[in-house]
Amino acid sequence: MNPMASLSRVVLGHYFTSGLVSAVGVLVLGVLGNALGGMALAVPLASGALTICFADNPAPIKVKAVELLFATFASGLCFALVWASVGHPWVEFLLVPALGFGAGLVSLWGKRALAISFSLLFITIITLGSPAAPNLRAYASSVGVFVLGGLIFTGYALVLSHLLRSRTKQQALAELLVALAAYMRWQSQFYGQRQADDAYGRAAILQGAVNDALQSARDLVLRESRLAHDAVWTRMLLEALDLFEAQLAAQTDSTLLRSQFEGTEVLDALQDGTARTADALQDLALALLRRRPVGAPPPDPARWAALERQADSLVRAAPAELSQARSALTSLLHTLREIDKLLANLQNSFATRDADAKLPELPDLAQFVSPWRYDPHQVPAHLRLGSPIFRHAVRLALALACGFVVSRALFTHQTHDYWVLLTIAVILRPNYGVTRQRLKDRLLGTLLGCLLTAGLLSLHLGLAAELATMFLALAVARAFVTTNYRFTAMAASVLALLLARLLEGDPRFLVDQRLIDTALGAALAWGFSYVLPRWEYQDVPRQLSALMRAQHDYARAVLATELQDEGAFRLARKRQFDALAAITGVYSRMLEEPPSRRRALNELAQLITHSYLLAAHLASMRVQRALRAKRLSPQSIEAMIAPTRDWVLRRLGRQSPTTRGSALAVDPAPPPAESDTAGSPPDPLLRRLALLRHEAAQIAAIGPRVERELHTPARAGATA
Repeated sequence: MNPMASLSRVVLGHYFTSGLVSAVGVLVLGVLGNALGGMALAVPLASGALTICFADNPAPIKVKAVELLFATFASGLCFALVWASVGHPWVEFLLVPALGFGAGLVSLWGKRALAISFSLLFITIITLGSPAAPNLRAYASSVGVFVLGGLIFTGYALVLSHLLRSRTKQQALAELLVALAAYMRWQSQFYGQRQADDAYGRAAILQGAVNDALQSARDLVLRESRLAHDAVWTRMLLEALDLFEAQLAAQTDSTLLRSQFEGTEVLDALQDGTARTADALQDLALALLRRRPVGAPPPDPARWAALERQADSLVRAAPAELSQARSALTSLLHTLREIDKLLANLQNSFATRDADAKLPELPDLAQFVSPWRYDPHQVPAHLRLGSPIFRHAVRLALALACGFVVSRALFTHQTHDYWVLLTIAVILRPNYGVTRQRLKDRLLGTLLGCLLTAGLLSLHLGLAAELATMFLALAVARAFVTTNYRFTAMAASVLALLLARLLEGDPRFLVDQRLIDTALGAALAWGFSYVLPRWEYQDVPRQLSALMRAQHDYARAVLATELQDEGAFRLARKRQFDALAAITGVYSRMLEEPPSRRRALNELAQLITHSYLLAAHLASMRVQRALRAKRLSPQSIEAMIAPTRDWVLRRLGRQSPTTRGSALAVDPAPPPAESDTAGSPPDPLLRRLALLRHEAAQIAAIGPRVERELHTPARAGATA
């Protein structure tokens, strides 16, 4: 993999763009404030912009306006309350946890609201390090300037969002193509592995990454589609979705092919051919980001014909042993050619982006994009102990209260004891697994950042160089806050220490203080992560039910007597991908939890594996039906599919897992008719139907075991 190309994808991606936009906005307001009124104006003006920039993430203008305006006025209120309490320890002790509780409740509006929540926590905590206001006039003036800084940054961010709207859509599509390329590269490497004990676990992670990129692209591309370019990006998104489905279909027979053709040139050719497709997807992603024509031509389709010739020569030498593998290879090559065709369509769509384009017909887009609604009426429903959001808010408030007492007791003469509270705020998340990962990233990132700052200070850089470093540190801290928090922690430490040098003089002693404060805050955050916890296994029943419904609906859409309209099929496919990604996320986070709190790990791993295989076989069924339609009547195809459809839908029906499991004993699968005549190669469609029945039976049988293990204290289910 080309390191420069990887660096280009990071620098040109929308995460780094967001960080750069934030850094420019904060820097300009700081410099402008200093020029107009000195540091007394620059600090509150830049602080307002800095606080709001944490909530500035890619989104349609209307959504972004609501988020940034709410963050501006809510953080302004936090700033006003905390600054008024400075110098009154008991008031601070009561106020900070109360505001922390409110910030924790904000996360009830979803992942995007976590950024707003942090904005509120950030200004609440850093204000504790400010000197008390000298008088009421100065207090009111600074609060007003802080809010003004937030409003100016909001206007700046909205204007840039409008100007960069098409660019943001391109960046989201590029992120999706990179995720698809990573999955395709895994498929390529799968053919070269000797063992694949953890192969499907790795595939589940990559497929989850694709699903996250898909949802991000849907949210940005499918909204505000009015211009000709919008039609191009929408068409590319739909083509990328079809390509992902084809990638799933290409995975169905990989294990069979690897076992049958092990040590032959067939696997080498498959590995090389799929790697070229992955490279082509990477090249297209880079072309999108650079807004330049694709540098390399699409992969040569002749590579698959050469592979077929190699396979035919092997089959002639051992026809009985390899007949089934040769049939599976034919199906796979058809799918790989379909992937090449979809890749070529993506390249052509991008190449003709400047021509007039017609927006594809789509169903109600509200079903495909995230419901970004900030409804205050949702708050009362979470004011109960059973709500995970309420538990997180209480946990956060108690941790901040404890951190406040400890920091004031231990560091009475330090000016940056609030770093302990800030560490708690950035580490403590609603999920234990995410909290644990944040803790490791914060500790290592802070250590690296302090070492880097110490090295920079030893160089005795001038003011201009230090300001440039601070600008870069802010951009990096914002860019990686959601993708790699370790880099954010490192850059934030550099920024904080250099800012202390700028405002307070020599900060060398602060390096040790930051390390100590970070370690103490991390220890408190880890300890309070066990207070009113919400363990992942408690969410499994809901996710399992959603997965079974989604699989049932997707199977019904694929196996229907008459193919559904494209919109209904796409919606069923989306829900299937979302449900799989959700339960995979639960499983991954559970692996980070204490062993005593893990449940049904082995069963969940099997369920996820068989669910992905079921999705792959269903994706392949669309290909098989299209092939059969060329030589068989619809009635003949329906006669082949109907018995399997009825049986699979019963297995994946909406009754409880226990009911599904008991029904297996009295409702066996129909006999697998895998060939038309004795001794002949298995019919690909009939073989695919038999594999569908097998995966549906496995899923239905695993459901009751998952349910039993969830109610059993961790024993066998405690280890994967």
